[in-house]
Amino acid sequence: MTDKKIKAQATGRNGQIDFEIDVTKQHIDDLKVTKSSETPAIFDQAFAKLKKEVIANQSFDVDAVSGASIMTEAIIDSGKKALAENHFQAATSSKNAGYEEKTLTVDVAVIGSGMAGLMAAARALSLGKSVVVLEKNGYLGGATILNGSNVVATDSKIAEQLFKEDAKKDSPELLLADITRESRGTNYPELSKLLVNNIGKAIDFISEFANLKYQKAETQTVEHTVDRQVEMPTQSSYEIVTKVAKAFEEKGGKILFDARVEQLTKDSTGKLVSLVAKGKHQTTTINFKSLIMAAGGWGARDYKQHKTTIPYYGPMTSTGDYFDFAKNMNLATRNLDWYKIYPHGLEVTPGIAKLTTYSTKEATDMGAIFVNHAGKRIVNESAPYTHFRDAIAAQKDQVAFIVMDQRTWERFYELLLKYGFTADEVEGFFALEGQKSPVLVKGSLKEAAQKSGIDYADLKTTLDNYENYVKTGKDLEFGRPAQFMHTFEGDTYYVIEQKLRFCTTLGGYETTEKMQLLDTAFKPVANFYAAGEIVGGANGHDSMPSMMNSWSYASGFVAGTEAADNTNCYSAK
Repeated sequence: MTDKKIKAQATGRNGQIDFEIDVTKQHIDDLKVTKSSETPAIFDQAFAKLKKEVIANQSFDVDAVSGASIMTEAIIDSGKKALAENHFQAATSSKNAGYEEKTLTVDVAVIGSGMAGLMAAARALSLGKSVVVLEKNGYLGGATILNGSNVVATDSKIAEQLFKEDAKKDSPELLLADITRESRGTNYPELSKLLVNNIGKAIDFISEFANLKYQKAETQTVEHTVDRQVEMPTQSSYEIVTKVAKAFEEKGGKILFDARVEQLTKDSTGKLVSLVAKGKHQTTTINFKSLIMAAGGWGARDYKQHKTTIPYYGPMTSTGDYFDFAKNMNLATRNLDWYKIYPHGLEVTPGIAKLTTYSTKEATDMGAIFVNHAGKRIVNESAPYTHFRDAIAAQKDQVAFIVMDQRTWERFYELLLKYGFTADEVEGFFALEGQKSPVLVKGSLKEAAQKSGIDYADLKTTLDNYENYVKTGKDLEFGRPAQFMHTFEGDTYYVIEQKLRFCTTLGGYETTEKMQLLDTAFKPVANFYAAGEIVGGANGHDSMPSMMNSWSYASGFVAGTEAADNTNCYSAK
């Protein structure tokens, strides 16, 4: 029975982490987090792994978790300090237990454990192939776990079950038309067709493979001509990733963590046959017949190198390592300066943002308006997100504000907590009183305007005009549909800052319609395939909501299928 709870405090990437160390005499029984503002999908995995190691070693003299080193090193250091202050005698560490070199031989190797990589791996495994997934971090998911779980279910059994007769209104051809329209014709037709023709097969496959249960997405966005978006009950892609990974391992697949690919090796004929991956305690050589690269984007690299001033909200591990380890493959690329830029974000620390997409969409459906520092509306608040993006980008300071009433704020706040924010974090933003970003303020209209630096007189005029538009059902400024215009209730107003943000890169490597990579002479590279964000073009320059997740599903499904098929005729290549 635990007889003492030792309290400790660490500083993570996003703020304070409070945790307790349960001890009995000189034995560590448990670690429990009592407060954290870290990204849950990453933190929960990293902390669980760290906790397991601490309890197993009876010491905080353990390794930090790869890809989450800032927060796990902080926890390790504060744990050591807390134990020392409480005269706890730590056990001898087995941290430096030795270095291992090993070799694995498989049919298919997959780099990356985001949804594209897991989909590809699961598909190849289902076709009877031996498969290993290599993940450089100490946790699953890549950029996928920072997204919602929304995907489109076009042409699937899932859509028939959820949308009933309405599913017949949708088709691959209609989805292709939506992609082309919203990307303004910048999409690559062959890959777009691959997406729309395979997303239904992919979602049906993975739902059966991992026993996933989908529901209609709570938010059906205006960019899609028909209702076709579905999601997990928790609305979290973390749920998908963990369930797919569990099913993959239970069915015989292997996942290697802390396995950063360093080198791709060709045989005497110049064909790709193996790779070398390194971690803290091992070097692993993987011999394969097919390789699938699904290692995500390079947004963090461009953010760190100041190639863009747009706040970044993706994982700091999206560093484009393949530009180095795959350099000898002479792969063709396109549009490496394309980013998926969203207008719904809070810059929580300088240069780093968090998404408010779902909160903002709900708030605008309830009648909230978008204004600039001058107090003027800047956009039809019910238009597609690209209209918001362009409107914010057109502002001199590239900042806009959502103005809402109490009832709308309550729903906005509910969705903030559901999608990556904590109550303490939001409370801390309000405590800033608008003195610095992110600006979240409340009060009377005059108080909220003054705190946020908005011209009060013009804001009041804007709201008075808007109330008249609500009464007449006609928006004379932007033509907003009447069903989304609602009168403001009560005397309390909330003003929430909105900035552009990006996570996903939209360019990438060139592939065939079978997801086989092309070299700079535009010839297919033997045994080498790719999936997900690393491949550019399917969604063009302006990806619709749900479509990056959908691309990971469809491209992973095709890459897994083709890579498995390649192993059947490997000796003939």
